[in-house]
Amino acid sequence: MFLIVFNFRLPLVYNSVVLADILVLFYYIFMRKSVPFTYFYLRYNVIILIGTIVLTIIYMAITIMHGQYYFLVQKRLILQFFMLSSFIFSLPLFIEDEEGEAYEKIIVIICYAFALQGLIHLCGYLYQPFGDLIYSIKPAGFKEYIEDPELGIDKFRGYALTGSIFFELPAAYGAAVIMFFRLQLNEGQKYLSGYKSYIVLFLLIAGISLSGRTGFIGVFLGIFLYSFYSLGKFYQWIKSTWRIIVATIFVLVFFYFLISPGQRQKLSDEVFPFAFEAYYNWRDYGTFSTGSSDQLKAHYYTIKDEDLFIGTGAPTGGISSYRGSDAGYMNALVFGGIVYLFCLSVYQFLYCAAPLSLTRRRSTPEDKHDFMLFLLLFVHMFILQYKAEALGTQHITEVLLLAAGASYMIKYYYHLENG
Repeated sequence: MFLIVFNFRLPLVYNSVVLADILVLFYYIFMRKSVPFTYFYLRYNVIILIGTIVLTIIYMAITIMHGQYYFLVQKRLILQFFMLSSFIFSLPLFIEDEEGEAYEKIIVIICYAFALQGLIHLCGYLYQPFGDLIYSIKPAGFKEYIEDPELGIDKFRGYALTGSIFFELPAAYGAAVIMFFRLQLNEGQKYLSGYKSYIVLFLLIAGISLSGRTGFIGVFLGIFLYSFYSLGKFYQWIKSTWRIIVATIFVLVFFYFLISPGQRQKLSDEVFPFAFEAYYNWRDYGTFSTGSSDQLKAHYYTIKDEDLFIGTGAPTGGISSYRGSDAGYMNALVFGGIVYLFCLSVYQFLYCAAPLSLTRRRSTPEDKHDFMLFLLLFVHMFILQYKAEALGTQHITEVLLLAAGASYMIKYYYHLENG
């Protein structure tokens, strides 16, 4: 899962997704003695793969229609199709003989994968030689970008072991945290409980703090999910309060006893002001805001009426007549207008449509929890789109959404067939 989701560069095999496919194929041939393609025929997966191809064609048609021939997002969609296919190919390995618990097991694997990323990132930051080793395998273009003094990007963000450092990584962390809190709603669940849940949550928060504040959107949505279904449950609130106390003690022990004074000072001087900038601004200036959120207001501006419907065939900046903008909605509208934004929204809905429909058919507590999970994951993408391009092209997060949706469908049909 780690190799597929984070898609980082590797020598000889080009990237980690290819290595994952090789390892899975090796397992199928030499250990399983067969190569299964079972889940490529699952309707949910087929629809998303076809939808990815259709979205790629729509993107190409828009840029060609306007004579711009801008194909950067097309390359991302091809990569996304490859990553989605790799996950589907690996599914039998993840859930073999455990289809009845496929959903919970996949969420646990996702949480562990992101906790491992958080651990790697944290170790890379606290132990400089390790961080430099990870940084050394980054592409030259990435290094030039992150070391540009005019951009003022913190180098420690490059210590994560992934090919998508900036917006994509913290956005995906947010989705993983929402899934983490959904799993905690299961009474007596054995998948991610006890001390393991504290460690995983700590590493998820650490990864978000080092990679980008965008991930905290998922943290807030996850807490909302957990709190919404805990209202009126006195035992649940006592349990939650105890967990918060234990988690706080764990963080304090880590900060004051497990790292050196120099490392504590680095965290206080570099990471905390970056991760919790909104709090620092509120404390010092009385405004709960960040530099990126303040700048984002200037990234939204008026679009000509003739471009609002079908766009210009190019993103903002560069070959477009509109000034550069990081805002996702602006780029979508300038590129393909309302038509393109609608297509992105429909494609994004494919990931949640079937699970939302099935969870509405039954009224058990778990179905209600799952309905809210998929709804929040869907809403999460639209919130992310306000800051940067997320709908349809956020390839790390899209793989997570496919993983949650496909495993839910597998579990649902397994229990339907086996009573």
